[in-house]
Amino acid sequence: MYYCNEFYSLSVLSLYEGELLGVVDKLYFDKKMKKLIEIELMGEDGAKLILPTKNIYRVGKNAITVKNNQAVSLKVEESTLTLCPINSKAYSIKGEFLGIVNDMSFDEKYVSEKISLDNGNTIDIDNLASCGKNTIIFYDNNEKININKFTPNKSPKIFKTEEVVVAKTLPIEEEKKSIEQESPKPQVQRADFLLGRVCTKDIFNFNNELLIKAHAVINKKNLKEVNRFGKLRELMLYSK
Repeated sequence: MYYCNEFYSLSVLSLYEGELLGVVDKLYFDKKMKKLIEIELMGEDGAKLILPTKNIYRVGKNAITVKNNQAVSLKVEESTLTLCPINSKAYSIKGEFLGIVNDMSFDEKYVSEKISLDNGNTIDIDNLASCGKNTIIFYDNNEKININKFTPNKSPKIFKTEEVVVAKTLPIEEEKKSIEQESPKPQVQRADFLLGRVCTKDIFNFNNELLIKAHAVINKKNLKEVNRFGKLRELMLYSK
């Protein structure tokens, strides 16, 4: 049996090259925390490296060994996996505070077993309901409901088509008068008022591809892309 706290700061050694590749910095599990999938290393030169657990040769008391340096790869993007929940607050599904997570155990195949709390209690991983960035929630013994039923509804699209609606330009005085006379509408009917504003944060699509970067001036091209991926409301919030 292994423990997360035992893995942190272990050196990772390449057997073929006889080389120190880095030191364990972070542990990533699958979304349901059932298995350890990846280990993030801090390389000798400060670079962040990823070691999939399938590439581990042996785990020793002071170091992890891999066959060669091809077992690791350079980290190029943030992981979509679940970070080890140490220091997360633990609650029951009924809202009862259970304690602070201080460790987690897994077997030699990196399959999760138990989560340990700061009060000495341990909870079987099968009782896990959900896990986020700073909170972990467990089922009660007599109340195992389907958490997936609680997923939020998709936000309605602001525009029905991919084209950005461009309003006719009016003289300033006429436009002010028009705005005063119009009654408020529940949905945004035009988006050209964003043109010329400055985006205050990076906005990405669902594939984590950058649509518009922070400090960029909003033009018709990037406005169309943001609208196409349903991120217009986010752009409204983060622009000035």
